[in-house]
Amino acid sequence: MKGKLRLTLGKKIVIMIVAMAVTLCATALFVSYQTYQRRTTDFYTQLAHNAAATLASQLTPEELDHYYDTLEMDERYYEIQSFIMDLAASSSVEYLYVVRPHGVGVTFLFDSDMETGENGDYTSGGYCALGTYVDLVGEFADNLELLLDGAEVAPIVQQDPSYGWLLTAMAPVCYADGTMAGYVMADVSMNDVVQEQQQFLLYSGSLLAVLTLVFAAAYLVIIRRSFIQPIRQLTQAALKYEGGEGVSVFRQVEIRSNDELRSLADAFRMMLAEINLNSMEQQDLAVREQRLESELQLAKELNASLLPKALPERKGGYPFEVQGYLEQGQELSCCFYDYFLLDGDRLCVLMGEVPGHGTPQVIYTVMAQATIKSQMRSGKSLAAAVSAANQQLYEVGSDLSIQVLAGVLECSTGHFSYINAGQRSPLLMRSQEYYEWGRDVSYAPLGQSENVIYQVEELELRQGDRLLFHTQALDRITDRDGVPFAREQLRLTLNEKHSRQGDLAEQLRFLSAAAGAFSGRTAAQEGYALMALEYRRRDKAQAHCLLTPDAAGSAALMDFLRGQLTTNGIQGTQLARMMVLADELFTLCRRRAPGDGRIMAECAMPPGEALAVLRFRGDFGGISPMEGLEEGAAEHAAAFITAHCDRILFEHTESVDTITAVKRLTVADQTERGNFV
Repeated sequence: MKGKLRLTLGKKIVIMIVAMAVTLCATALFVSYQTYQRRTTDFYTQLAHNAAATLASQLTPEELDHYYDTLEMDERYYEIQSFIMDLAASSSVEYLYVVRPHGVGVTFLFDSDMETGENGDYTSGGYCALGTYVDLVGEFADNLELLLDGAEVAPIVQQDPSYGWLLTAMAPVCYADGTMAGYVMADVSMNDVVQEQQQFLLYSGSLLAVLTLVFAAAYLVIIRRSFIQPIRQLTQAALKYEGGEGVSVFRQVEIRSNDELRSLADAFRMMLAEINLNSMEQQDLAVREQRLESELQLAKELNASLLPKALPERKGGYPFEVQGYLEQGQELSCCFYDYFLLDGDRLCVLMGEVPGHGTPQVIYTVMAQATIKSQMRSGKSLAAAVSAANQQLYEVGSDLSIQVLAGVLECSTGHFSYINAGQRSPLLMRSQEYYEWGRDVSYAPLGQSENVIYQVEELELRQGDRLLFHTQALDRITDRDGVPFAREQLRLTLNEKHSRQGDLAEQLRFLSAAAGAFSGRTAAQEGYALMALEYRRRDKAQAHCLLTPDAAGSAALMDFLRGQLTTNGIQGTQLARMMVLADELFTLCRRRAPGDGRIMAECAMPPGEALAVLRFRGDFGGISPMEGLEEGAAEHAAAFITAHCDRILFEHTESVDTITAVKRLTVADQTERGNFV
């Protein structure tokens, strides 16, 4: 009877190496091609977008409506047509035109490809002359509803039977109320780009395939000599030992390499000599691990019950954001964070920890948290509620106590009051600046002493201010030299740019990872709790928002700026001018900022002053976004910004670059704005 065929270790390794080589080759080819394709497409997309945006800034909705309705050309029409031709020639776009979407197609109003006819006008001299109607096809037809609504449309790349591959970027020209008057479209030829991408794919694939075959073959030869043959010797010795030949069979194994395989052979000999003793130790270890696992599972379930419930949804959202993070240590941890609404306009936050480890401490934590929450919801003042909770826990008669920080945020005013009963004081960051320690005033933990007079500490929060709370266990994390993480490294970590500019959840994860890296995980780390609170109520005189350096950031900037200017009474043409100015400046900032960075936009309208201040902060490489520009759309944008602003200031520091545009409002603008308050 024939034995069952099996796949040997050598064959498995060959298959694995070949599969790994093919996978790495395909992955490298895919990643490199995608990166190359994305970068080239992004470059031409930005080129087309800049040309379209530049032309759109020179047109008004009224002019487009006039030419669409009358189909008559005047001196201004020829002036615009001349500007379009010059802009198309200088910006390296293939075609630049203005259309009016309606029905199932578009009517051409301007076109860089128009020619004058025998009578000297454009009506009779071009394929896409004034009034020419063309049905939309392909992705243009798919985006017809967006075009009719005057919405932003992503760049489209498709193949045209007559013109080949084209990339089209679109910029709407709309009235202040959002009514669409037309679209500026810029076409960039992608024929050469597509051909280069195909050649790149072919050459890169061929090179990677050859390199993969060469290295795979060389690696297989080395693996066979250094790995497969010694493994076969060990396998044969193990089979003989299983057949009853004794430990002596391992002495016959000769492994000349001084590496892990030789150590493995020695380990086999030692293992067989001590197997009985190790068996007993393993049984004892299994019992202890099972007990520890049961305790940790209990702690996880109890800690889950301590976590706060999601706040009820509210129309318009809340003027704050609060996030918590609980690190489960390797032993039973007795810490928690909590937040809940006392009424529609007050938020209560709790941060607590019971010293020690074990089931009694965990149960006491659950009971103490319930007691504190009950008192906070009783309608008493903060001091009275904390004092009542202390009295109630003291009367329980336990030897345990709980270290608590309890705070209340008045959502409408930003007033934050808190009592620190044995915890660390919170760290405060003012408006994207730096975290600093709060006033270090701490009273006795709850349940420790009967007669304690708790005093309330107060803070006034403004938009963008953040508070960071943490339990005492974080202070006990140290490095190999015994230096506590919370002494100075905590504040330094919070003040890193990635931490300050990220959202709260990302900030807490970043902080937890930094604490683990600081300790090196050299000892059993205790569990701890973190909580971050950000006040977001917008101020009329000054407000800000965080933006990503991309198209989504541009859209978010427009929404933010429209709300802030409207709140201050800016409307009509003045609103439109400020929006265009901000968009142009943000586009220049995006060119300097890293792709994964953040840009903070700030709009200030000082009460009683006819000023509008627009400020962008981020990493611009220490160079003003208004400087070092190439000829073309960027240079035109910088000239436009300079012409419409009274002052442009740039400041570079070690932590951030700041560019500020100041525009003084005219008498007409002041009338439009109102009372500036």
